[in-house]
Amino acid sequence: MERRISLLFSIATGMAVLFIPCLRVGRAASPLQPECPSCRSFGIQRFQEKKEAPVFSLKGLDGSQVSLSDFKGKPALGTFWAT
Repeated sequence: MERRISLLFSIATGMAVLFIPCLRVGRAASPLQPECPSCRSFGIQRFQEKKEAPVFSLKGLDGSQVSLSDFKGKPALGTFWAT
């Protein structure tokens, strides 16, 4: 179990480090802002217009309901795994 947690933490940390240059703290992304160098190499595109994510909720590991609206106005990264 400890190895699994360590692996997931390593993957999440690696993904965060790759996208740190793309973050603009305190500002919304704008098409007028220059793209970060790593965004183009990963195929990341900016939308010309703002798009809202669909409303959904999932059950957390502790059994509680977690809704996307709980993170409104905050950066959120969702990953979905299946076995």
